[in-house]
Order: sequence, then structure tokens, then C-alpha cells
Amino acid sequence: MIVPDSNKEMSNLILERWAEVLSARRGDAVISPSGESLRTWADIENEAVRFQIRFAQGQGTVALQAGNHPSFPALLLACLRAGRAVALFDTGFFGEARTEIEQQLGVTLRVVEERGGVGFEECQTNTVAITGEGCVYKVTSGTTARPRAIAFTAEQLVADCDQVCQTMGIRADDLNFGVVSFAHSYGFSNLVTPLLCRGVRLVAASDALPRAIERALRLTGATVLPAGPAMFRGLLSADLLPDSLRLCIVAGAPLDPVLAREFREKLGRKIHAFYGASECGGICYDASGELIESAGFVGQPLQGVSVEMPDDPGGAKILVRSAAIGIGMRNATGGFEPPDLLVRESNGFRIAGRESDFINVAGRKVNPLEIEQVLVRFSGVREAVVCGVEDPSRGEEICVLIAAVTPLDASSLRRHCAAHVASWKVPRRFRFVSEIPRNDRGKISRAEIARDYFLKGE
Repeated sequence: MIVPDSNKEMSNLILERWAEVLSARRGDAVISPSGESLRTWADIENEAVRFQIRFAQGQGTVALQAGNHPSFPALLLACLRAGRAVALFDTGFFGEARTEIEQQLGVTLRVVEERGGVGFEECQTNTVAITGEGCVYKVTSGTTARPRAIAFTAEQLVADCDQVCQTMGIRADDLNFGVVSFAHSYGFSNLVTPLLCRGVRLVAASDALPRAIERALRLTGATVLPAGPAMFRGLLSADLLPDSLRLCIVAGAPLDPVLAREFREKLGRKIHAFYGASECGGICYDASGELIESAGFVGQPLQGVSVEMPDDPGGAKILVRSAAIGIGMRNATGGFEPPDLLVRESNGFRIAGRESDFINVAGRKVNPLEIEQVLVRFSGVREAVVCGVEDPSRGEEICVLIAAVTPLDASSLRRHCAAHVASWKVPRRFRFVSEIPRNDRGKISRAEIARDYFLKGE
């Protein structure tokens, strides 16, 4: 058996915190959606030792693309102990984009989920990761630009974990329901590092269908549910949620006030909005018990995080200061600027959109969120995505993709918009679908919607 280098191990804060958790915790650590034990704390440790032998035989970065497999925590521990850098890949990350990232990071081994366990795929790369041993790379979703990798030290990842758990009140006696991707920044910070660094048990789930989530919540007795807006919208079909579920957290897209209200009224739970960025971890969280009144409200900065911004009622860039900011992501002042525009309100911050999303109509700027908020108030509209398409006379014209629960017509929606916004902001073109398309991380790309629904064939 290969014994980890003690100096290397002690320099990694994730491994130090895991040693503390392992000495203090007994019983189940990872649980199946049906409530059965998948891994005890001791099982994770023993599995990590076995995987470490495999990882110690090579060099280069290891890509973890094993989905929400119960071996994920052990795989991460084993890589760090073997001194291998780790890249977190979603299961849907393939093709040229993956190859490009693997070349950049010097990925030599890919870990994938296989029937009955995990498998190893050798990769041919001609580069070596610049950042060095023991770092973890998060890969951005690529909804606004090409995917890119951001490197983090163990200290930065632990800082993010602690800020999230302390602000949200996630405790060692909680049971996290893990249906969002472990490889995504949201899932990694809310599910994986809390297990390894704070001893928070985890349900390893992969079926995001509402009935599957509802059943698993009941069978496992999970207490914390981090999810995306679509998952909570799907759960509205449930008759009730188990009494054990005490905390619902949403991230990945702005929370619709209508959804928040319906969820509270039917299922008796407040959905708490969480906002963060892959480059810096968690930023804001709505810890209050009050229902949100405006779309995009994300509450106050997390404990240990500060947010600076100029007073601008239309929205402005913020500067985030946090110990969780990734390697090379700080600007000259030591902070990080996310691409989003935020508005400061009396009780916190609200996301007003992104500069890149604004639509230029005859020289005037339109925030697509403003139009979307109007449209979702129309009966029969489940979801709306507004985008701009180039127009020779107006610069851009406003187009909308609508997910409707009942048949709708464009003229009625135009009249509804005209009653609530200026005439030049009323959308000109509509398309109707049963579901708004999203990537594997549950995110929406306005650029892709404009291309696929309003430009193709024209």
C-alpha cells in the first residue's frame, strides 16, 4: 500500500478537515435515494486509499466526470493525497470544448461512471497544468462564452464551504439532498465539501424528475434541498413535502416571485435564493423568512463576503471580496467582478441582468428581465426568455420564447406587455415551446435561443 506523503497531505486543508471529520463521525455518510446506506465515513476513507494507489501511478490532472456517483468524495480525496490536480467535469461535457480544456489543464486520466462503479479513461495531452499539484479546477458552463477552467486551492474551497454552511445554517446533523451536479460549483460547495470538511451527510441522487425527488425526500428524510428553479417548479405537483425538509435553496437562475409564492402557499416552505459565481464561490443569500417581491432578489452577502458597488438604480457591476476567490481571479484591488448587474435594495441585493444580455433597440437599452417579469404574470405563461436579434433598421428587435401551460397567441401577449412597458419595449416576435431548453447545469443561453429559434432558416 502506498502511504501518502505527510508533508503534502498536511498542506491541504481539505485533507486536514477530512481527518477531523473521520475521527468524529460514525455511521452512514452517503445514502441512496431509497434510503439505503451507500458509504459509511470509514467506507469513504478505505475507498480513497484504494483509489490513491491508482492515481499515484501517473502524473497530470485527473478529470472527475463520474456524475453524482457515491465514489465522488473518495475520488477527490485520493487525487489530493496523490498530489494530482483535479478537474470537475459535468457528465454532459464532451466534444471539442472538453478536448480544449483537457489540453489546457494537462488531463491524463478521466474518471467516468460505469455500470456497477467507475472506470478510467487515458487521455493524450501534450501540456502540463500550470497551477501545480493539489489544486481543483472548476469549469464554467459556457452559457455566455467558451467554457474555461478556474483553479482553486484547498484553502479557497474550504473558505467557500464554511461561508455557505455558516450563512445558511447547514449543520452536521443535516442530510443534504444531492441532485444538482457534484461537479458544478453550486453542488460542489453545497454538497461535496460540506460532507468532507464539516461532516454533513449526503444523498447521492441523479434523477431530477419531480416525482423521483419527492419520493426520495420522503424515503431519506433529507433536511436540506439545494436545487434549481425548474426542480422547485416541478415539485409544485407534489401534494406535500416531508416534515424533515427544513431548508430549500435555489441557485442557477433568478427566482420567480410567483413560483416562490405558490411554493410557500402549497407546500409551506420558503425557497431561499442563493447567488454565486464559479470564479469566487457564494456571494449572496436570502436568509430571511419573507417572500421575495421582485425577481432576482438574492439577499445579503454571505458571512465572510463583502460586496461593494456604486449606487445606481438601473444596476451596476459589483466588486466581491472573499477568501474563496479563485487563483488569478482577483483584480488590481484584490476583488472579483462578476458579469452580473446588481441593484442595492433596503434588505439586500437584486440581480438586474448582465450587460451582455441588454438589447439595443434604436440606441436604447432594454433589460430582458424587465420584459420576462411582465410576461410570467400573464395567465398560462410558465416561463419566458427574452433575447435580441439583429435588425437592420432598429439595431435589434425583441424576441421571446414562451413555455406555456395553455395555448396562447402572440397578439394577446403583445397587448399585455403594452399595458405594462413602453411601446418600444414590446416584443415583436414570439415562439412557443413546451419547455425552455437548458444545458446540463440547468442554465439558459439567450444567445443560443436567439440562434436556434429566431435565426435558423431565416
